[in-house]
Amino acid sequence: MMNNKGVALLLALFTLLIIALLVVAFLETTTIDLQIVSNQLNRNKALYIADAGVEYAVSCLKSSKANVTYSAQLPSGSGDTYSVTYVSSSGIITSTGTLASGESVKLGAKVSVTGSSSPFTVKILYWREL
Repeated sequence: MMNNKGVALLLALFTLLIIALLVVAFLETTTIDLQIVSNQLNRNKALYIADAGVEYAVSCLKSSKANVTYSAQLPSGSGDTYSVTYVSSSGIITSTGTLASGESVKLGAKVSVTGSSSPFTVKILYWREL
């Protein structure tokens, strides 16, 4: 019995070591997950800003069939911008949403503009990420 005096201490230290390793692994996984969520959030934000550019071009096309080139900051002062162009000969709208952090998403939309006078009918034939 004299040889078993330190066994409880060793078992307690071993158990604490295992728990500490599990906590470190959990924190590492949580940190990675938070970074993934942050990246996805930024990408979606840039996508929505680029989509706003497409919608702006569509609204311009309802009053005029002319080429469109425009840039705007959304919201004002945020540093997040979109840049949109429409080329009437191809019917393609290209819009790039860029965040102040540098994240960028580019969209393309093929549109059909019909009608003989304003307001014109604008139909989006396809919309995709470029």
